[in-house]
Amino acid sequence: MRKLKIGFSALLMLILVGMFATFASAEEVYKLPSNVGTVDNSGNTNTHKTHGNFQNNTNSCANCHSTHNGEDEMLLMRSGEKELCMSCHDGTMGFYDVTKASEAGVIDSHEMSASMHDVDSDLAVKAAPGALKNTSTATFECSSCHNPHGSANDRLLKETVAGKTYANTYKVTIVGYAETIEKTPLAVGNKAIKLNLIEDNSTPELQAINNSATLSGLKIYKSNGIYNAATADVTKEKMYDYKLNYSEFCAACHDDYLKNRENGPRDAKTADGHDLYTHTTSSTKAGRSCTACHFAHGTDINLLRDTAGKTIADLQKPVDQGGKDWTEDQAKAYMKEVSDKGSSLKRFTNMAVCWACHQSTHQIANTPGTTNYPNTTDYKNYLVPGGDYSGKSLIK
Repeated sequence: MRKLKIGFSALLMLILVGMFATFASAEEVYKLPSNVGTVDNSGNTNTHKTHGNFQNNTNSCANCHSTHNGEDEMLLMRSGEKELCMSCHDGTMGFYDVTKASEAGVIDSHEMSASMHDVDSDLAVKAAPGALKNTSTATFECSSCHNPHGSANDRLLKETVAGKTYANTYKVTIVGYAETIEKTPLAVGNKAIKLNLIEDNSTPELQAINNSATLSGLKIYKSNGIYNAATADVTKEKMYDYKLNYSEFCAACHDDYLKNRENGPRDAKTADGHDLYTHTTSSTKAGRSCTACHFAHGTDINLLRDTAGKTIADLQKPVDQGGKDWTEDQAKAYMKEVSDKGSSLKRFTNMAVCWACHQSTHQIANTPGTTNYPNTTDYKNYLVPGGDYSGKSLIK
């Protein structure tokens, strides 16, 4: 039998074409073009970039737009923005599948306790919770947060959201417990948000792309969340810039949730004249960014954790593997979100995110009633049976 030899470059191109082409079913009349470019501006073998950094010979426009037969006023190849984005990001492309759990959470989940940023409901941007000054007339869509044509920020996060440009650099002065923050707008095009991105080598195909010496810039990354103190070289990076900008990013829509320590708890008062106090999200301190408590895309029963940082999957593991050997039904009943307003994109179920972070309050859970109790610092002796609060390490 004659042996067939395929060079690495040829094999890699077959993989890439397979990943970048979508095969239509008998009922499907649209498909992404398979004639992607294979030679870049330097004459090297490379595929076309889909979002930004377009080459001089680009065919990338045709991935999303139809010149003569668009489905909407932007000539999109689908009738809606979500339908277009999900034609690739539903796992079809082989990576960046937003229907699977990631550091951003999950979209389109129908699991128990699910809540998401709904990009398919004609929801007005100004209807966001905590939107007091947000007067945007736009409809909330994927492009409300992401720029499909490219961005200086990781994951194509926009520099301007709901008409507000949030990108700043910060000067922080801390005296005792007082924190003063001065911000100066960044120059246009500078990165305001940086994520802790690491190469995704979870499959042989992705590993082949990431290890290629010729596919310049075409690496596949997964995110471990906002670039913070746990990952930053603080001699080179002002890690709090990214965290503070992320909170400003969210507050472009949820404007009443951005709280400034130096300006007091908030400008407004309750109906009877009392100040309203809340968590400060404009702080350099650990665990104060919006994503410390919430996922950006959404959450469900599979993502929610308890104060120990355990998921329902963890709880079903044997005891010798760190679990509780529970049944799935038992684990789900334990983890179920029971708050009236739902799970609200939270990382921890119910109010467990408070319990996980506020370590000093754990002792009140099972007060022994001894006279020396108020003076003891060994509160671990007084925790509720089975209590575990190690999940604090997951709060960024």
